[in-house]
Amino acid sequence: MKLKHVLQWMLVALLAFSFTACDNEPLEGTFITDDGDGTQVEDGQFVATINGETFTATSVAATLTDGVLVVSGFADNGDAISFAVTQAGPCTYDLSVLPNIAQFIPNGETGNPYISTGTSGGSGSLAIATFNSDDLTITGVFSFVGAREGVDSNGDPITETVDVTVGGFNDITFELVSGSAEASDCTGTGGGGGGGVDPVAAFFALVAGDEFVDVTFTSELVEVAGNPMVTLLASAANGATIRIDIPEGLGTGTFDFMDPISDGTKLIAIYTDQNGEVYTSDVGSGSITITEFGTVTGKLAASFSFLGTDPVDPGDTTTVNITQGLFNTDYVDNIGVENSMSADVDGVGYVPTSITMTQEPFQDVTILNIVSVDDLTNQSVTVSFAIDTEAGVYEMSPLFVDGTEKVGIYNPDIGNSILFKSDPGVLTITSYELSTGIIEGTFNFTAVDPTGNDSTEFAVTNGQFTVQIQ
Repeated sequence: MKLKHVLQWMLVALLAFSFTACDNEPLEGTFITDDGDGTQVEDGQFVATINGETFTATSVAATLTDGVLVVSGFADNGDAISFAVTQAGPCTYDLSVLPNIAQFIPNGETGNPYISTGTSGGSGSLAIATFNSDDLTITGVFSFVGAREGVDSNGDPITETVDVTVGGFNDITFELVSGSAEASDCTGTGGGGGGGVDPVAAFFALVAGDEFVDVTFTSELVEVAGNPMVTLLASAANGATIRIDIPEGLGTGTFDFMDPISDGTKLIAIYTDQNGEVYTSDVGSGSITITEFGTVTGKLAASFSFLGTDPVDPGDTTTVNITQGLFNTDYVDNIGVENSMSADVDGVGYVPTSITMTQEPFQDVTILNIVSVDDLTNQSVTVSFAIDTEAGVYEMSPLFVDGTEKVGIYNPDIGNSILFKSDPGVLTITSYELSTGIIEGTFNFTAVDPTGNDSTEFAVTNGQFTVQIQ
């Protein structure tokens, strides 16, 4: 079974539980204590704390399918916790980024679970402490914040969250469905540095509250009226499809869907049901939040929702509500890039003649310095951040304190000037492709003397870079 198909099946298992007991493990064994986080778990048991209340699974099911591990715990009151990770082994996993994911389903509400993905407002991590390939057992701890869409007392949309803490499972037996039971070496389960494994393409959405189970999910860069546009298409087994067209230069952020006329410049979404009936987005019908968009890497990740209406007959009041949409994909195949950087300094274009990258340890992290120099004007612009920084928007600082800071430096006259540093500023990592080490980003900052001795300020704006860590 190919990994893509496993992931599709995995999301089905996560977001539409089958409460059968044929593969569940009875809870038995000796009580143990994990002094590291206070979690107490019997052999074969699965426990957690949900918003301060104890969750104890009365049955547990676990499977390993071509390296994809899915573990689910079910309580007598109908509540369930489940997680799925790829490259299963004694590793630590970020549950906020697909394809790794966790969810909490209160009392069998499979149509609207709380999920851990960051695009939905969730977060979390899972650490597998032991992975026994011979006995087919695993032990680990986890915690996560699950989020879902809801409504308040006025009927207005809100984000509901649940805190799942001090979770643990001990000597859970898993079924090997296909592939090898050999444990992963954890390569690529963490952040940054190149050579890792990027999330595999994945898609999820609810259509009128029911899961849209895609059998294919594709993305490609096309030209419409001379404008580059990324087209994504998810197709279900019954012929229903969800299509999203995104102008390639849109960038990251939250954007409203537009009228359903695809001219390469408009953000649109289209749902087609199994009977061929088409329902499209309209102005104000919904939005998409893009968290990663690399025009060089081709990496694209987002969450979305929209209300589909008949684009032809305005008298047709039938609507289809598409909610909890999530996807990540890579629409470009690439191997390497030429390092580049540009910016404006006080409104004057800055184009360096050379770019170098250095890595240096700081506290418990590695700092990546992207150093650019313009030999013609004797200026320099440097952007520095931890090498495992994920795609996102970050405030910049003048100095490193614990390694999480992002620092910009401007030198107006190399060898004859002090260094002016970012205070304030904004760094956006628009894309980070782990497998190739390609990073795309933008920056803007005010460069000042951090000692306060020189009151001169420089405006470094419209900064952008594309580099590859070798």
